[in-house]
Amino acid sequence: MKSEKRKIAIIAGEVSGDKIGSDLIGEIASVYDIDLYGVGGEELARHGLRSLFPYEELSIIGVWDIIKNIFTLKKRVNSTIKSIVSYKPELLIIIDSPEFTHRVAKKVKKAMPNLAVINYVSPTIWFWRKGRGRKMSEYITHILSIYPFEPALYKKLNGPPCTYIGNPLFENIINNKLNRKKIVNKNKTIVFMPGSRKIEIEKLLPPCITAFKEIKKLGYEFNLEIPTFNNFQDFIEEKLVNTGINYSIYSSESKKINSFLNSDFAVTASGSATLELAACRLPMIVVYKLTKVNSILASIILKINNLKDASFSLPNLINQKKIIPELLQSDCNSKKITAELIKMFNDSNVINDQLSVFDNVHEIMRVKVRPEKAAADIITGYL
Repeated sequence: MKSEKRKIAIIAGEVSGDKIGSDLIGEIASVYDIDLYGVGGEELARHGLRSLFPYEELSIIGVWDIIKNIFTLKKRVNSTIKSIVSYKPELLIIIDSPEFTHRVAKKVKKAMPNLAVINYVSPTIWFWRKGRGRKMSEYITHILSIYPFEPALYKKLNGPPCTYIGNPLFENIINNKLNRKKIVNKNKTIVFMPGSRKIEIEKLLPPCITAFKEIKKLGYEFNLEIPTFNNFQDFIEEKLVNTGINYSIYSSESKKINSFLNSDFAVTASGSATLELAACRLPMIVVYKLTKVNSILASIILKINNLKDASFSLPNLINQKKIIPELLQSDCNSKKITAELIKMFNDSNVINDQLSVFDNVHEIMRVKVRPEKAAADIITGYL
């Protein structure tokens, strides 16, 4: 039987954060009657969330984008802090968009010292700004991690308690109980995912399309499968339409997963897509390009001389071994992409090495309890 209505504040950035938050709140709502307030999208709205503003405003990528939007960001931060403190929640949950959510959490915690603040989906302290891990102890009560290597890192940094609860994206794919088919076709099928934001796609399309045209000239036969969002389909098609390359562009989620299971390999932007591909055991080449300004600023913050010295794809990070090829910044050029594609076509050892990585990733990532259930069990403990 449910108890009295409980007041929970939640801030979820981006589509993935809204979905993760919705699944989590669904689990908590099976135990408590909830009054929900904060920032989110359609998924959280189904649980009665009253959102302070459209969550799409939190989709900021890169250091330069934060600087450009600093005044709008600051205004939203301040108004959100004021609203949440006035709401007087029993609990604050923050998901994704750390440049916004952590600024809010820090000030809300200062105003409400006894408030439990749960961070579901950690900032990427393993890639840059590790010092945040220690500072987060001042305002974060518990981190619910979706990557298995994060708890040890937070412990090493004397950060807040951190628990790996499983990865919702990974588990959802695995639990479909789908199996990859053995590919025997002469023509290869290549999944191509140039990013989930316009700026990523603009940067990655030119070198990748040039590489595809080059291997076609060299006599390699292939078809491209391009899963993307509706609003990017026309833009991508404009760049491919007169290239002579065979391609299929679509936005269907089920068709995307089906292509992962029935293709030979992938060329993908770095990000959560690499984890989806690893879940489906599809070998890949990972590519990424920051804008020049973001690259310079990121290099300063990362305190390394060259960004390409860092491993940045999730399967490599989880496996703690750089097996999957990563082409970042100046290495993300048509010549090097072509060279990696030729290896994928011709070298079975390259494919087999990646398959071994995926076996290890599966073993490390799998959990016995659904991530949203494990997260809800921890959170209800604080309630």
